[in-house]
Amino acid sequence: MASRFVRTGSALAVAVALGVSGCSGSTSVSVVDDPRLEAEFESVLVSGQTRTLGEITAAAGIESWDRMYYFRVPVLMSELNRMMHTPGVTWRNLPGADAEGLIVFVSQEQVVRAVADREPSLYLSGFGTSDSSVTPDVLAGIPRLAVESRGR
Repeated sequence: MASRFVRTGSALAVAVALGVSGCSGSTSVSVVDDPRLEAEFESVLVSGQTRTLGEITAAAGIESWDRMYYFRVPVLMSELNRMMHTPGVTWRNLPGADAEGLIVFVSQEQVVRAVADREPSLYLSGFGTSDSSVTPDVLAGIPRLAVESRGR
């Protein structure tokens, strides 16, 4: 199966969003593309084998997080701020119809990374932790990944 993550003509930097916080007052979160994370999720779908969210993020080079949230897109900035308890934060580069969702990693109630989810589609209600299982799933004939919820 050919990888769906090869992007020709552009280099996508894997960058940590800077100037990000939860309630403490920083004012912006930059949403980035992360081909390494997408490839690790894709490997679960292709292999058919369950992995933990911690294994996937470690292999993608994402460190220092304790919760992962997932939002379907389009999502309003006001809704993100309400759900993430980040009043007044500006979310830059929010994905639209070109993405499946938005993945937000949090550490000690501070947003540390926000990633546009392109493919495969994830399903998560509530939040996931490093111990959450990530399992191949199918909905209406469309492959996706189910992420085990650890709370709301």
